[in-house]
Amino acid sequence: MGDLPMSWHEDFSEADYQHYWNLPPEERHQTVIESQTPDPLKALLLYQQGRQALENNDVNTAIASFVEVLALKPGWHDAWAGHAAALLKAGEYEGAIASCERSLELAPENAEAWSLQGGALFRLGRYEAAANSCDRALELQPDDQQAWSTLSDALAHQKRYTEAVVSYDKALALNPDEPILWGNRGAALQKLGRYEEAIASYDKLLQAEPTHYKLWHQRGLALRKLHRFDAAIASFNEALTRQPDFYPATRSKLFTLIQTGTLWRYVMGDKLLVERGNLTNDLRNVLDSLVKTKLPTLVVIALVVLSGTHSRVTALAIAGVFLLIAAIGDFIAESQR
Repeated sequence: MGDLPMSWHEDFSEADYQHYWNLPPEERHQTVIESQTPDPLKALLLYQQGRQALENNDVNTAIASFVEVLALKPGWHDAWAGHAAALLKAGEYEGAIASCERSLELAPENAEAWSLQGGALFRLGRYEAAANSCDRALELQPDDQQAWSTLSDALAHQKRYTEAVVSYDKALALNPDEPILWGNRGAALQKLGRYEEAIASYDKLLQAEPTHYKLWHQRGLALRKLHRFDAAIASFNEALTRQPDFYPATRSKLFTLIQTGTLWRYVMGDKLLVERGNLTNDLRNVLDSLVKTKLPTLVVIALVVLSGTHSRVTALAIAGVFLLIAAIGDFIAESQR
């Protein structure tokens, strides 16, 4: 029947509970509200309804159900935790934290409330506090996969990558079929320079989500660090197949071609139809990036110089120098990725 205080069970029987619970949801809710149902039974039924709604991602029903429960039994810590879970799923993070705090005032050993609080704190960018809450949840319930997952992400955001990888491994031991964990683990491994392991993690996620173009790009960067240039370019191309206007993949690809001395051959050599299409797309991305990010600044520079010198040649020359500097800056940034 749920984690009700033992005294509540004196107010209704198992048969009463089953009678109401077996009714269709709308009929059950209406009957419970309108009938002389004892408050403890009414609270339990509404609580179960809230939990069921959460599982079905019906967040509004879940929140409304827990609000009704708490109006009846404001001292029920599990109901406060349920309310927090619903608010967290609704994106109401401050409210979720407040409900967790109320639950923990009533039951400081409530592992679920600590875990939910960690999740809400993480989404507010309070990573250290989130990690502390998850640590407490895991002291109480070491097999809480969600707490391990949140802890891992919180550690990664604090640049505590070694600890994050250990934590991701704990989370994945509990649920190896969670694709996003493999991707986040790969990112932490890449920060540590453990590129082979990072690629293996990325591949796990890409098996489940092959359209994840940003991950194909990250995979290519890891391959490039290992000097596996052909594989890196293939990965960048895969990213661009999934998202043709993703300029970072084009930039990484062109830098890799410069790094390997094959850019000229790529631009000028004989090509199959697919390769011509790739080149056209790359050139379009470069042009689009220039127009969106650099051209407005270059125009302003040229106009300022022109107004001061009245020389178009000087204005164009200085704008060209700034364009060259910007391009060099792009390639320096790319080399450090």
